[in-house]
Order: sequence, then C-alpha cells, then structure tokens
Amino acid sequence: MTEEGNTGLTWERRLALWLPRPLLFGAFLIVVCLNAAYLSFQWVFDLRFDRIAILLTLLIAFILMVVRYTALGNSLDRQRYGLEAPLSDRHETEVRALHLPRDKIRRSRLGGAAGVLAFVGLTEVIIFINGDPLVVPWIQLHDRSVTMALVMLMGWFLGRGIYFEFSSTAQRPRLQRSDIDLLNLEDHYAFGRSGLRAALACLVGMSIGGLFFLDTALGLWGALTFFAIGVGFGLGVLLRPAREVRSLIQAVKREELARVEPMLRQARDDVLTGEVSTQGRLTDLLAYQDRVESTPEWPFDSSTLLRFGLYLLIPVGLMVGGALVERVVDLLLD
Repeated sequence: MTEEGNTGLTWERRLALWLPRPLLFGAFLIVVCLNAAYLSFQWVFDLRFDRIAILLTLLIAFILMVVRYTALGNSLDRQRYGLEAPLSDRHETEVRALHLPRDKIRRSRLGGAAGVLAFVGLTEVIIFINGDPLVVPWIQLHDRSVTMALVMLMGWFLGRGIYFEFSSTAQRPRLQRSDIDLLNLEDHYAFGRSGLRAALACLVGMSIGGLFFLDTALGLWGALTFFAIGVGFGLGVLLRPAREVRSLIQAVKREELARVEPMLRQARDDVLTGEVSTQGRLTDLLAYQDRVESTPEWPFDSSTLLRFGLYLLIPVGLMVGGALVERVVDLLLD
C-alpha cells in the first residue's frame, strides 16, 4: 500500500511480481510448475492427459508476463513525459506501476465475473457442438475437470484485464489546439506508437487463445474467427491513445481551412479583375489548402504502421505452428 493508502495490488499482479527476470524465463518456469502439478493430478486420479490444459497454462503464464511488460512500459512513458519521478530500483518501479486505485479494484471484480460467465458460456457452446451433455462436465470429475477450472480462471484474468485496459486514463500531457502544427506532426507520433506495446500483447494473447479451436469441432474456422476478433481488439488498443490527438488534428484542420477560404475568394477575385501581382498568391493559397486537406489525421508514422502490420502476422504464424505441433503430437501418440 502506498503512503496515501488509497491504492493497492490485485492478487494477479502480486503473482506477476514473483516472476523472475528475464520475463520469458519466468513465464517458462510458471508453465513448467503448472504442468507438473496438472500431470501429477491426472496421474493420481488416473485421468487421461488433455492437451488443451497445456495451452491454458501457456495463456496464464502469458498474462502474468504481459502484466509486468505493459505496466513497466507505461511507467517509463510517464517518466519520459516528466509525470513521474524515476526510481533507481527497477523492482520498485514495477511495483509502483502495478498499483491501482482501490475503487477500481473493487469494480474490476464485476469484469472478472463477466469474463468467467463468458468463458463458461463459450465452453458450453463448444460442448453442445461436440454433442456432449451440458452442465454435467462441470460437476463431475473427469479427464477435463482441471481444464474447465483453468478456463474459468482464464475468464477471470481476461475480464479484469479488459476492464483495466479500457477504464484506465492515459497519463500523458494534455495537448491543446495551439500545440498542433499541421506542417509538422512528428512530435505527436509518440502518441501513436504508445499503443503498440499493448496491441502486441493483445494479438499474442488472442492468437494463443485461438489455438483452442483447432482441437474442437469448430476447427480452422473457429480459430480464424477468434483471430479476427483478436485483430479487432488489437486495432482498438492501438488507436485508443491516439484518438484525442486525432480529434485535435481534425479541429485544427477545420479551423485552418475555414481561415483560408475567404483568402482564396479574395485572391480569386483579384485575379479575375486583372491584378497580375496576386496570381502567385492564389497559387500559394491553393497549394497550402491542398497540403492541409492531405494532412493525415491519425498520428501514425510509417514505422508504426509497419510494426503493427508485422504484428498481424503473429496470429497466422501461431496458427501454422500450432497445426504443425498438433501433427507432430499425433504422430508421436500414434
């Protein structure tokens, strides 16, 4: 708890802080421990091995890793903008970045509950498509009991995570219209790039989740549908920090075009009345009007768009890799 006493850590974020560095190594350890516990449980109760449970452990480790990954990045951004005093200790920086208002933590439980209900409903749909009895798998011990428990845990993680993502307020300097220079938007491209980190995490997470469908009756079409939803989420996360800047650019463009319009009419009238000295002015005004109209409204440079385009290849790569791993596993088991 901070000195003010009005912030705290969720238990998921406390778990994330336990991950050793580097984060990929910490996530690997989490996966190994979870899978060891799962295999031991299946062996004790003489239950069959379920490959989806392995995928769920990957997702849980991914969520714990990405919590620290995105929070630390946001904290460094706030330090870069001068909104937060830097700390010499990286662990303390991460702890401070993961603190949340207590009222937001309380409200996030509704998001977690909604996520659990959504995942349970999705599981029931898949069970119905596969022709298995509904509800019964949740109350009887069977091969996939642990898998279904992990599904509910995933629903809680994602429900709370989505709530925190879309309820947080970007802590960056608030721009004014006077800060927007339509002839030089490079200073504002940082707002467009700030969404890349969260978009990458969203696409990777949704891509891993989409691999679930390769082991169900929905198959490839289910995975493609889930990937499409993931792309939509990733795009929304990318655009979110830049929307305010876009609104300001649009407002400045409207004001500038409105200011140029009477000048253009005056220059046109002067040319039509034979004022030769004003012909160059009319040409300059027309060129300036075209420049203003062609100014992009989203603060994205080509490198940001290129990186996001490469991120969109992640779902395709994971789907192909998942299919290959599935084929290898089938060959080994056969």
